[in-house]
Amino acid sequence: MGSACVKVTKYFLFLFNLIFFILGAVILGFGVWILADRSSFISVLQTSFESLKMGAYVFIGVGTVTMLMGFLGCIGAVNEVRCLLGLYFVFLLLILIAQVTAGALFYFNVGKVSRVMGGWCLSRTHEGALLPRAGRSALAELPSGEQVPGP
Repeated sequence: MGSACVKVTKYFLFLFNLIFFILGAVILGFGVWILADRSSFISVLQTSFESLKMGAYVFIGVGTVTMLMGFLGCIGAVNEVRCLLGLYFVFLLLILIAQVTAGALFYFNVGKVSRVMGGWCLSRTHEGALLPRAGRSALAELPSGEQVPGP
């Protein structure tokens, strides 16, 4: 009974890490695609090349780390290599620490973040970049000073 549970656990760990490896490859491919075909993304997103390039590099970095994590988990689980499973655990611990740190920084700086992001979002919607064409035309037809009805 005990050895069967270990085998099932080993193959589930392999399966989940294989899924993470594949998803990391998709994210990495999407980042490379943004860099390779930037003209179509700029026209769709109506954003600058610099912000698009930064987003692509973020996708490439996240995809690479996810693929590395999936690879370490797959090989470590199937071959039961303690070193790879140890590296897998250390990477998971570092990711957890980074997420807790980012959450704490966000929590303590929520006022500053909302001011910066609120101004950015308002400036983008004012320019009409985040509104679809129908929304822009409907917004343009409103008399000045009239409020848009809410839900």
